[in-house]
Amino acid sequence: MELAALSPEPEELPARPERRGLFSRLTAGGASAQAAESNLPEVDYGTVLPYGVIARNCAAKRQPLGRKVDAARSSGYALYDSQPNAAGMRTFYITGFDDGCPRQITAAHVLLGEPSFYEQLHYGPAGQHLAFGATDKAYEKVKGRVCGVRKGKPCGSKMKKLERETLFVNAYERLNDNTRWSEQLIHGGEVVASEIKSNG
Repeated sequence: MELAALSPEPEELPARPERRGLFSRLTAGGASAQAAESNLPEVDYGTVLPYGVIARNCAAKRQPLGRKVDAARSSGYALYDSQPNAAGMRTFYITGFDDGCPRQITAAHVLLGEPSFYEQLHYGPAGQHLAFGATDKAYEKVKGRVCGVRKGKPCGSKMKKLERETLFVNAYERLNDNTRWSEQLIHGGEVVASEIKSNG
């Protein structure tokens, strides 16, 4: 499904000098990582984002977000699907941020993943074959500060504390294709890293 089909007249994203080029870097295939919270664009309700981009949408606070389809019990974040019966790309909203503003992404399928599940995958036998990038590096730093453990080691006894403030968001372009995805790491009420990853 074409992105343009998601909205009759997608609104253009506001031009801000300090953020110019953010979307083009992500969609042109040149760079895989998006800057974190301090550089997130602010968009209006109804804006359709390119795949791989996450944005802040304070205008959506009192607007319909769609159906709640997932939630991270430990951290309080929730995922809303704007068109839950659709199979193609559409807007998803993530709520639970300290500023009360939803973050939005475009995808066909989105999963919320807590650190304990991430560690099962990445620190297990199959971990050496998984893609490693900006979100993984950011997680190692966050985990080191909260859990007091070295890189590549599980959080251990402080996992509950880590999961109260940390979450992964994985967004896929197609329902039945998990070889390429967009991944965001949220910690302490902010997006700390975002990138497009591939196992293909």
